[in-house]
Amino acid sequence: MTATTSRRSILAGAAGLGAGALAARLAFPGLRRFLDPVHLLAGPFDVVLERPGDLETPLNALTLPVTPNHLFFVRSHHGPPPEGGTYALTIDGLTRSPLELSLRELRSFPKTTLPAVLQCSGNGRAFFEPPVAGAQWRRGAVGQARWAGARLLDVLSRAGVDPSAKFLRLEGADRPANPSTPAFVRSIPIERALDPGTLLAYEMNDAPLPHLHGAPVRLVVPGWVGDDWVKWLHHVTLTTEEDPGFYMAKAYRLPDPPVAPGEAVKSARAMTVMPVKSIVAVPSDGARLPRGRHPLIGVACSGGATIKRVEVSTDGGRTYGDASLEGPSAPGAWQVWSAELVAEERGEMTILVRATDADGATQPERTPWNPSGYLWNSIERVRVTVTA
Repeated sequence: MTATTSRRSILAGAAGLGAGALAARLAFPGLRRFLDPVHLLAGPFDVVLERPGDLETPLNALTLPVTPNHLFFVRSHHGPPPEGGTYALTIDGLTRSPLELSLRELRSFPKTTLPAVLQCSGNGRAFFEPPVAGAQWRRGAVGQARWAGARLLDVLSRAGVDPSAKFLRLEGADRPANPSTPAFVRSIPIERALDPGTLLAYEMNDAPLPHLHGAPVRLVVPGWVGDDWVKWLHHVTLTTEEDPGFYMAKAYRLPDPPVAPGEAVKSARAMTVMPVKSIVAVPSDGARLPRGRHPLIGVACSGGATIKRVEVSTDGGRTYGDASLEGPSAPGAWQVWSAELVAEERGEMTILVRATDADGATQPERTPWNPSGYLWNSIERVRVTVTA
């Protein structure tokens, strides 16, 4: 069976999983309303948190160069804001000419399209030992899309950037239900904002950006953690300092230097670039396979460089062999990899997969523990049982 054939059959089978089950499991009616019929009919999402509605992409979909919109993972802090109304994107602060752009005006800028991986910084949190608090994402808080929109660089050029500007304050239209809960506001450095790959995206996979994924406009920051990909973006302010709010000063920070479990964090830094990582999509962890030959398929990406190599081991890491990489590579985008699993002996088998990028960064044996469970990128380990 070829890798292409296996992916088609796998995805065809996914369409019949749990039809209607997702709607029954989601207690948050605001999210249910924004899940279109295709989401509900496909229904293979793993519901990580019912409120605000955190949904993992099914591993079956992580065998494709692009993750379909209806299978793309969902993450937000306060749930989607109401639809409708007049959209305007405000650019102000340290600018020569503050702007207020309608969606139509934003579309008048030159359009850029690029593939990029969106990944929650907590993807893999469930694998940390000892366990940490937070949404227990496993492998599916990730997806790749073809994002299209205006370059943030072009919009800022029209506004005119004051030389004193060092950061952009990014605010979405979503609001917490409790007024005492902090709004989700992020900051990125001006250098990243002026990178040609940073987009104000209004399309996803050649279709209008779905509301659940940030429409009318979301920020796309290829190679960086998903925290900075602010959805429902409506206000950008150029400032001299990072935003002092909770989601910059307290949340989404890594201990620097690292700490051991139970040790107090004395200082921390904001996360930016995603580390190199691979994911095994097929077979799934815990699968039972008959003796014979089976496809191994997954994806690999790195925030800072292209993927150079993906290696697979079936003997506990004593030896590795190269997997095949499919399609073009780009920093911040993933490549599908594939290999063949030869299962000859009955019993449990552990599959190890590690990726290496063009800068030489390789997945570690174990991700350094941190109290928030961020940036898990250990060598992938999937256990299967070979049957008669």
